[in-house]
Amino acid sequence: MKKTESKTSANIITETFVRIFLIFTLLVTIIVSGIVAFTSLQIRESEGTSLISSVQEAAENGNVNWDEFKLDSEKDEKSTFVRLTRASGDIDESHGTSHFLKSRLSWGNFSLSKDVIFWYSSETAKNGNKVELWLNINIVVKSMIRAILVIVAVMIILFFIALILIRKAANTISQPLTDMMLATDEKEVKQLPVSKNPIEVRQLSQSFNRLLNRLNQKIENEQQFVSDASHELRTPVAAIRGHVTLLKRRWHEHPEIIDDSLSYIDEESLRMKGLIENLLTISRGNHLEVNKEKFNLTEFTDKVVSEIQPALSQKITFNGKSGIFVRADKMSLYKIIIVFIENAGKYSPQDSEIKVKISSENHQVELQVADEGVGIPEEEKINIFERFYRIDKSRSSEIPGTGLGLAIAKQYAQLNHAEVFVTNNTPKGSIFHLLMESIEN
Repeated sequence: MKKTESKTSANIITETFVRIFLIFTLLVTIIVSGIVAFTSLQIRESEGTSLISSVQEAAENGNVNWDEFKLDSEKDEKSTFVRLTRASGDIDESHGTSHFLKSRLSWGNFSLSKDVIFWYSSETAKNGNKVELWLNINIVVKSMIRAILVIVAVMIILFFIALILIRKAANTISQPLTDMMLATDEKEVKQLPVSKNPIEVRQLSQSFNRLLNRLNQKIENEQQFVSDASHELRTPVAAIRGHVTLLKRRWHEHPEIIDDSLSYIDEESLRMKGLIENLLTISRGNHLEVNKEKFNLTEFTDKVVSEIQPALSQKITFNGKSGIFVRADKMSLYKIIIVFIENAGKYSPQDSEIKVKISSENHQVELQVADEGVGIPEEEKINIFERFYRIDKSRSSEIPGTGLGLAIAKQYAQLNHAEVFVTNNTPKGSIFHLLMESIEN
């Protein structure tokens, strides 16, 4: 199988132009030379018709003096031959006609003799006299050849001028693509060069740059995710290793430390287990399975609130409009509600109140979890749903958690085509919102 040769866009454009130009030149040459030949031939035919009429007139008046017709003049390109056949059968010919008729080669109305082309024409008068004319049309051929030579010369000049311009234009198109290709060969590609022209290449470069930005951001997020996960896992592992080392060294002299160390190891292992589960949930992303079904959100939320109340010291109140139905994955909504309430419990005073509310308007249902905690600064609200994000870094070790809860809640919300966001609570604290579509009962 023949291998197709790879070509640059500049080469393809140039080769296409050459083919089109050659076809155009051929068509122009054929058309112009044809017009020149047709026009010249008509002029010669008109001259021949006039000559035949003169010979007919002379034949009616008597004998024909061929010298009067100047058949060998420069105007007639020499050697134009005429034969007169009278009604009586007598034949009168111009000089050299008999020799011409013997030596010629004929193709229809055309004859060739000594590299000279003739056009045959005849006319029979009412008196029976027939005049035959073999008109020299070499002037027509020469005019056509001159026209072809002029066209070819002009086209050659135009070809090289156009070739330079086309090559320059082709390079204008291909050079930005070449620059983009060279840029991609670099070790770290942040942005591709963007050219002003052509517009298509500029738009392509901008599209690639937007794609690169998303890819680079994703890579940075993954690197940050790995770094944060490693850091979060290092803490419980280091604590467990520390207590294991302590037990190895001193449990014989101080057996009372065994229970404390084992309890600590148990807590840290549970914390590490929860962290690993959260990491797996985050890593699965949009590949998590959801089983959407229709259910009563009001009754479902009331049940979740009742389950989590014993685990929190704050009082949880629930106020929900009855008969609000949604179509979603129950496990996803359970995780979101738990994350919102647990987050409110972590950052609220123990004697405060956590309010859970459900409302419905314009086929949309909104679930709110309001706390009376420290609140969230405006500049931090856009980041709190990111992985491992903590508002107060100095207190992150005092407040339990991995910093993954709200990120998981956002992920579950997206899987159910819902939206999560946070607003300020009055007079203090925060309100976490879950917004999704409701369905009729």
